[in-house]
Amino acid sequence: MNTQDIIALIIVYGIIAVSLALSLIAEKSQWKFDTRKIVHIGVGNFVFVWWAFSESWIMEVFFAIPFALILFLAMFKNNPIGRSKLGELTQAQGNRTGLFFYAISIGILAYFCFGAHWLAASIAVVAMTYGDGFGSIIGKRFGKHKTIHGKSLEGSFAVFAATTIVSLIVWAFYIFITDQGWYAGANLVAIVHPVLACMLAGVVTSVVETVAPGDIDNLLNPLITAGVMILIGL
Repeated sequence: MNTQDIIALIIVYGIIAVSLALSLIAEKSQWKFDTRKIVHIGVGNFVFVWWAFSESWIMEVFFAIPFALILFLAMFKNNPIGRSKLGELTQAQGNRTGLFFYAISIGILAYFCFGAHWLAASIAVVAMTYGDGFGSIIGKRFGKHKTIHGKSLEGSFAVFAATTIVSLIVWAFYIFITDQGWYAGANLVAIVHPVLACMLAGVVTSVVETVAPGDIDNLLNPLITAGVMILIGL
């Protein structure tokens, strides 16, 4: 582990801490939406940092695995973590396994996509975080045309739009850090135009979010999206 890895870890845990703090502020301010989604979306910003890790095991040992263990304990009330605010967020509204599956997906993507498929993995994380998060927020507030599993057309469109837009931002970011010589290794050229590729990610994500029951979407969504992105060359 080198200095860059340590800095990356500090930033990643800083992102998690800020996301939790914002969620608590939103809860105290009684914002009219599921404040868990602030954590859900906010933590996803680590995709702008994880390229800096020199080895996949560093991410696994110092980020993905501890994060998953903490969220696993947060699912149950018989321990200090489960009785904390994180536990309350995890157990809220009957979605106990959602954030745990979220962490498991990060670990799988970090293990299998490290290096050449880093952009595909980043877009997959965007699908799980920004796509799912904004889909839930918009769907619960404006969703009038219901589909299945309590989802709505408005929510599905929000999933598509958020995934597409943020995926394009992430793609541009990876091109920038590569051009600056800060990073090299990820496949940045797909067999289709970047806009079409990101729209494809949006379509895949919105379909998976619609048909996947319960919290299992936090596993299916990123893994399927990553697979599709790899198939088109990323």
